Amino acid sequence: MSVTTLTPPASEPVSLAEAKTLLRIDAADEDTLLASLIATARHTVETRTGRALITRSLALTLNRWPHKNAVPLPHPPLVTVNSVEVVDASSTVTPLAADTWNIDRTGLRARLLPAPGHAWPAPGAAVDGIRIAYDAGYGTDPQNVPPPLAHAVLLLVAHWYENRVPVVLNGSAARIPATVDALIAPYRLPKL
Repeated sequence: MSVTTLTPPASEPVSLAEAKTLLRIDAADEDTLLASLIATARHTVETRTGRALITRSLALTLNRWPHKNAVPLPHPPLVTVNSVEVVDASSTVTPLAADTWNIDRTGLRARLLPAPGHAWPAPGAAVDGIRIAYDAGYGTDPQNVPPPLAHAVLLLVAHWYENRVPVVLNGSAARIPATVDALIAPYRLPKL
């Protein structure tokens, strides 16, 4: 199973202005660095939680259908499933009609299931024979990101801005602040 980004997020969960306000920076000479830190902090929060903060298009590829037929869709929250395709042995891609599958949104991650009376068709390709394209994230507007997650991004930006080189204290490098871990802990998903 692999997930790739088809369309990256159009914005970040916090703005450059918010980061500059937190850091009390007025000049523009640090803008490039801060923009990089914001993107890196978002990626770190997303990796640690297993969630997509800002909506983007993703593609999940599988070699075979899961044992119980339910396909968990990584990086919630799910916005929509755009397509489900199966590849045969001759590399022909066959899209599955939307009425042949359902979405179960009741768990921590949305799951794709065959609709009643339907079964998943076996892929003919040995590798990456199943492709699911979907959109996931809290929305395109940064205001939709839960405040604790947005604040965790800001705190990481501030931490990395102030600690530009790993600092060794008592034999170990400075870690991500405990406050960040506390903010993201309720949103952390178990690994698939």
